[in-house]
Amino acid sequence: MSKKTITRADIGEALRSKCNLTRTESMNFIETIIDEVCVCVKKEKEVKIPLFGVFGLKHKKARIGRNPKTMKEAKISERNVVTFRVSRVMKDRVNNALNKKKKA
Repeated sequence: MSKKTITRADIGEALRSKCNLTRTESMNFIETIIDEVCVCVKKEKEVKIPLFGVFGLKHKKARIGRNPKTMKEAKISERNVVTFRVSRVMKDRVNNALNKKKKA
């Protein structure tokens, strides 16, 4: 399995070629989507992208953790974390593609 990381530039290039946009337009489009997702998550709203997934915000309480190497306890402060739940359709698409690849 290939471990190549896909970057914003790669997505922008794909968008540019498939939608006949300029490089600047495609990158602005991607930046706008990312910015809007960030703004909505900061406002504690869920962002649902049909056939893709849901971005949300989860609050984690303070707790005591342990360094597995030294076994020393340390306090982990409370914080908010961004979550992503993949949609069933996306999960099925990926699994079907991987299963086809294994059979070939």
